[in-house]
Amino acid sequence: MFTMKKAIAAIGAIAMSAGLLAGCGAGGGDSADAGLGTKDDPVELTFWTWQPTDAQWKTIYAAFQKKYPNIKIKWWRTSEIADYQKKLQTSMAGGEGPDVFGLQAGSLVEQYGRFAEDMKSLADKDMSGWDSKVSEGAVAQVTDKDGKMVAMPTITSGSEYILYNKTLLDENGVKVPTTYDELVSANKELTSKGLMPMALGAKDGWHLDDIFVWLSNQYGEGDVYKAAAGKAKFTDPTFVKTMKAWKQMIDDGLFQDGAVGTATYPDARDNYFYARKTAFFPTGSWHVTATIPNDETKGTAVEKDEIGMMEFPQVGDKDAGPTTGVDFALAVNKDSKKKAAAMKFIEFMTTGEGQQEWVDTLQGSPVDKDVTAKLPDDASETAKQSVELVTKGQAASKLERKLTSQELNDEIGVQMQNIYTGDATVDSALKAIQQVNEGLDR
Repeated sequence: MFTMKKAIAAIGAIAMSAGLLAGCGAGGGDSADAGLGTKDDPVELTFWTWQPTDAQWKTIYAAFQKKYPNIKIKWWRTSEIADYQKKLQTSMAGGEGPDVFGLQAGSLVEQYGRFAEDMKSLADKDMSGWDSKVSEGAVAQVTDKDGKMVAMPTITSGSEYILYNKTLLDENGVKVPTTYDELVSANKELTSKGLMPMALGAKDGWHLDDIFVWLSNQYGEGDVYKAAAGKAKFTDPTFVKTMKAWKQMIDDGLFQDGAVGTATYPDARDNYFYARKTAFFPTGSWHVTATIPNDETKGTAVEKDEIGMMEFPQVGDKDAGPTTGVDFALAVNKDSKKKAAAMKFIEFMTTGEGQQEWVDTLQGSPVDKDVTAKLPDDASETAKQSVELVTKGQAASKLERKLTSQELNDEIGVQMQNIYTGDATVDSALKAIQQVNEGLDR
């Protein structure tokens, strides 16, 4: 017979077990943290990321706190994605990762997906109707090779674009270029007047492999994805043409001296473009945010300038258009004891007010089908045209921005740097990339 004494003992054992479980895993905390918190006992989530920016987060978090005052978020951010990956890899391997962490489509999904809870199961439980709101294509990009949805996509972005200072161009009598030859000519004219060439952060392998994927599609659309899957070789003609084009861009003087030692942030953007030392900054679609009045340019030398964004002019045989991909997604640590609170944050960022707040900064394009960016009343015509260009380009693109192997991405970046510095030829660089690709465990 199940006596009252046994029932009390069973309840006590369950309570003790719950207490022990709440005290371990990501984020720590006590049993109260397993829910959504109270005014006197709020939940504190840990969130690691490389975006949003500090300025964007301030606005987003204020809106989140207004809606969920009992859920606090302790965030850690670095603008350098390589530093982010290093910290995440070390901590996750040691079982000390955050409750929520950012991922990007491609290699990060495959590399860190094993640490994430199955997002579809979480979303089906905590985000009613999410699958009818969130872009199917975006969901596919955060689903790993085993079919597990490892994160919830938040924004998408693509490459390759150029941020330009129209005011600076006008002051120097230079028109906004529309072709590659016009870009080379404009660059030379500006440098003859004491300005820097286009400011490239070639220290960052992630940007160089963005350029490689974008450029290669102009010589053989889709070939780069076949090669990455082992169904073609990186020594094939498509990639010979791609690397020769890269070398030609260097020889044409498009980029500043010492670009390989220049980081995108803060050097190329803040110290060169925002400092008004150059009129051109090659980047991704996320930087269209600089075309509207915002905290990123406030207080800089370009604050009052008219800034625009253009697609990088066609270099290769065919204008394949920009690439696109999930630039940011939110994953929940499978060991977190605060999944309910984590999903409130993810819902807020994906189909809630946070999605609108972030998209309005133009950091990326929305994954929520019902959300569109709202431009401020004082946005310039150049800004409006730039946003329309990026919006249409990203919506039309069928080319993925990122490859799925980080090792392959890294090697592509290294070899493009080696070509830049003269430490590799086109042939030797491609052979090195192919060798790495052949050694991958697929």
